[in-house]
Amino acid sequence: MVFRSLFATRDDAYALEAARSAGIEVVVVADRVLRRLSTTESPQSPVAVIRIPDQLIPASGHLVVSWGVGDPGNVGTLIRTAAAFGMGYVAGPGSADPWSPKVLRAAAGGHFHTAIGTVTGWAGLADRLLVATVARGGVPPSRLDAGRASALLIGDEARGLPHDVVEASDVAVTIPMRGGMESLNAAVAGAIVAYALARGDEAGSGPFED
Repeated sequence: MVFRSLFATRDDAYALEAARSAGIEVVVVADRVLRRLSTTESPQSPVAVIRIPDQLIPASGHLVVSWGVGDPGNVGTLIRTAAAFGMGYVAGPGSADPWSPKVLRAAAGGHFHTAIGTVTGWAGLADRLLVATVARGGVPPSRLDAGRASALLIGDEARGLPHDVVEASDVAVTIPMRGGMESLNAAVAGAIVAYALARGDEAGSGPFED
């Protein structure tokens, strides 16, 4: 990610020093100017202008793929999750722009720690184990084959993954729930299954025990 310039208030000494140390252009602005530059009502210094990097799909490793996830908060959290577990992130059809301001805020810095790509179909995912998350009828996350690079498909919270996407996947996974809830938040479900894949990598290839 390339910073073009950074706008900060005079009392934001940490941001000013960090930007100057990194050779980033710094513009000191008043609070009222920062409010005009930001997309939030009560912004915190600093505000940066960046060049969006090329959106490429990593050649190896697990991917977290949002498919029709339109909520920016969920998309940002999925990016943060992917970064936390050493996975790439891919925005599939119908998902929120991974570089929109709301997604950037929800990701809490995850954009700096993972590769981010986009797909309009199956291209780029074909060499991975396609894992569809479904509300019911799938295997538990602990039964996933962690020894093979996977594309973890997360659907819209209200509608889930499209039927044809589930049918085309190699395996469907369902998170066991004993509390009577019908489903989980999309980003929460993605984080649980992503953790299971990461834990499986640490335990060795193949399905692993709870």
